[in-house]
Amino acid sequence: MKLLLVEDSRSVVAFLEQILRREPDLELLPAVGNGRDAVAAVQRWNPQLVLMDLVLPGGMDGVEAIAEIMATAPCPIVVLSGQLGMPGRDRTFESLRAGAVDVLGKPTAGGLEAVKEFRERLLRTVRVMAHARVVGRRRTTSPRLQALQPVPPPVAPGLETKPCSLLAIGGSTGAPPLVYELLRALPVPAPFPVVVAQHIVRGFEPGFAKWLGGTGHRTLVAQGGEWLEPGTVYVAPADRDLSVRGGRLQTQPSRGVAVPSVDVLFESVAGFYGARAVGLLLTGMGEDGARGLLAMHQAGALTVAQEGSSCVVDGMPGAARARGAASQVLTPGDMAALLTALAKASASSLGRGPG
Repeated sequence: MKLLLVEDSRSVVAFLEQILRREPDLELLPAVGNGRDAVAAVQRWNPQLVLMDLVLPGGMDGVEAIAEIMATAPCPIVVLSGQLGMPGRDRTFESLRAGAVDVLGKPTAGGLEAVKEFRERLLRTVRVMAHARVVGRRRTTSPRLQALQPVPPPVAPGLETKPCSLLAIGGSTGAPPLVYELLRALPVPAPFPVVVAQHIVRGFEPGFAKWLGGTGHRTLVAQGGEWLEPGTVYVAPADRDLSVRGGRLQTQPSRGVAVPSVDVLFESVAGFYGARAVGLLLTGMGEDGARGLLAMHQAGALTVAQEGSSCVVDGMPGAARARGAASQVLTPGDMAALLTALAKASASSLGRGPG
């Protein structure tokens, strides 16, 4: 597997190479230190995966380089971000909109245990993401704003629409830019609350919530105890499970891996909201969310799994489809159209128009 490192720090390159060169199935191409060289290297060598820093010298930063690569020689790109606690951290999510498939935080402290944890996560991510589906993007006048740019089409025949009291969304690898675009399809304010369980690196969730707020919706990281309010988007903390109890949110330590469980959220929604809820399960590794989506389906909720060929990784939606948990299997464009129609139906049931 040919892998390209794009990083201007020699010490970081040495650290990463020390990890990656020990793996016999990985072939490291010569590392490059700026965005323009990264674009040229991808076009020349056609790597199976690129590990990309975002802060690069030479007039083309990581976001712009990703946009150019996705327009000229698309390949899976994983962002290595050291901006976790910095004001510019939301640029990480602009890189996902530009076409990157995943994000890893650079280790900053913590000794040998932190290095071991990073090594395991890096190698697991590299091997999975090298096989991720990628879609080329057209150039835009502003690469930083390059995105899916969906215009919600008319609702396709056969899509079920009914008033909704809660929208629950679960996703992992490849899902953040899709969550953004789906929220853009909802009128502001939405006539129902939205709860998002996204597998995300610890420390990124404040930036994720702030970035999603760019859709116009009031968006916050749930702390537990909040009453669910229409027009608000609640994001699960990165290392805690989020659930619904009696119309309020609760958080508890996550089970096993330190990411919020989509199953826990969906099962709690099934128990409290039943047929009044809508669940969306988006692209991601593993099977998290499949059991919970089935619980929602059995409770009478409208349940949607992303269509396989549109997923970066068709693990979670694929598992849900295999269980018969999805009442609808939709592409991102059809999901956006569905949400627009659901908002209209929900607003009408409340006696007001959407928006």
